[in-house]
Parts: sequence; structure tokens; C-alpha cells
Amino acid sequence: MIVLKRVIVAAIFIPLILVVFFNGGYPLLALLSIFTFFGLYELRLLFKEKYGLIPIVVLPLGVIFLWLTPLLGSLATIFSLLFILLIVAGYDIFLNRIDGAVNRIALSLFAVIYQPFLYSYVFRLRNVHNGEYLLMAIIILIWITDTAAYFLGMLVGKHRGVFKVSPQKSVEGFIFGIIFAFIGAYILYLLLSEWVTLPVMLLTALSVAFFGQLGDLLESLIKRDTGVKDSSQIIPGHGGVLDRFDSFIIAAPVFYILYKLFV
Repeated sequence: MIVLKRVIVAAIFIPLILVVFFNGGYPLLALLSIFTFFGLYELRLLFKEKYGLIPIVVLPLGVIFLWLTPLLGSLATIFSLLFILLIVAGYDIFLNRIDGAVNRIALSLFAVIYQPFLYSYVFRLRNVHNGEYLLMAIIILIWITDTAAYFLGMLVGKHRGVFKVSPQKSVEGFIFGIIFAFIGAYILYLLLSEWVTLPVMLLTALSVAFFGQLGDLLESLIKRDTGVKDSSQIIPGHGGVLDRFDSFIIAAPVFYILYKLFV
């Protein structure tokens, strides 16, 4: 039943998400806003038991931050982080809440950086030259990397427990994920050579192979620290938004930065 539920949800939502990502514009910004809101919501619940609730106002402010990105560019980051710092700190100051204030401020800033800040670079990436193909390449390579790391890791992986945040992951699986990311990037280059160059696709593979897998481990670190298995059950059969986009939310911004630096 769980497998059937996963397949049905994937068959419905994956094509829809890919179409929105490919076409970009305000529908993409709206979709990223949904991801941001629920990602912040999940982080708030994850932090609740161990560190206490971050102010709920962070959720709508995070979405506003994302929408400021196309208007203010890099200034949106400075403005938003400063504004959220003042709002969260001011909330504790005026309510005379001292215990846990530093945790609430630090976790609120972390949540905003981890969700709307990183998602804003997905939107920026879509708006570069041939950005629709670059986004599709990242998504496809993440799928290839995750699939290779999982199945080949299960098949030949002997060195497990190296990553304590994810004991089932093996070094062999991690390495196979890297190898297949570059193989997949070369195949995509052959298919998309009209729109992308080989150096760009190699940068895509680098972003996914290393930083995408680190994004997965980062989310595992957060969940293990807070003692949960899935970030939520918002997506039937797939867990939460954080679970589904943990690699993408790191790989896409890293690729954008590399693209701006070297391309």
C-alpha cells in the first residue's frame, strides 16, 4: 500500500513540478513559496521538542523574503535576515522572554537561510540563459545519483556506518553516486548540446555529486539531532518537503554560484 501510494503521488506531482520548473516565472515562484512555507513549518516542528518553537511569524516572513528576491536581488538577503533578526529578538524583548532567546533567534535565522534563501537561488538559476535546461539537468542528475548510491550501495557497499547521521549509507554508495552523476552529465550533454556546453554539465555533475549528497546528509543530521525519521507526512508516502528536496536545495544554489563564477 505504501509503495502504491508513493507511485500514485509521484505520477501526479512529478510531471506537474517539472512543467512549472521548466516554464519558470510567477508559477515557479508560487511553487517555491509552497516549498518554503512547508519547509519552515517542518523545521519549526522538528526544533520544537529539543530547542523550543521558533516564532510562527517566521513562516510568512520567509515567503515574503522569497518574493523580494526578484525585486531586490542580493539586497533581499541582507534586508530579510536583518528584519527577521529584529522581529524575533524584538518579540522576546518586549514580552520579557529571556530563557531560550538565543536558541529562537539562531534557529529562526538558520531556518530562513536553509529554506527561502536557498530556494531564492533556484529562481535565480531558472532566469539565467537556458536556465530551464539547467534545472532539468540538476533534477535528473539528482535522481541518477540517488538511485546509483542506493542500489549499488546496497549491492556492493561494505563500509557502512561511516556517516553516523545516516548509518545505512555506505562509502561505496557515495562513490558510485559521484561516478554516475558524471556519466549522466555527459549523456545529458550529448542530448542537450544545443542548449548546454560540456563544462557547464560537468559543473552540474560536481554540484549534484558532492554537494547534493551532502545536502541529503545535512537533512539527516537535523533529523537525527531532533530524533525523528521523517520531517513530516505532508507528502503521502514520501515524507515531508525537507525529505524530498534535501539534495536539490543545496545542489541548485551551489551550481548557480559556480555558474556565475566560471561561466
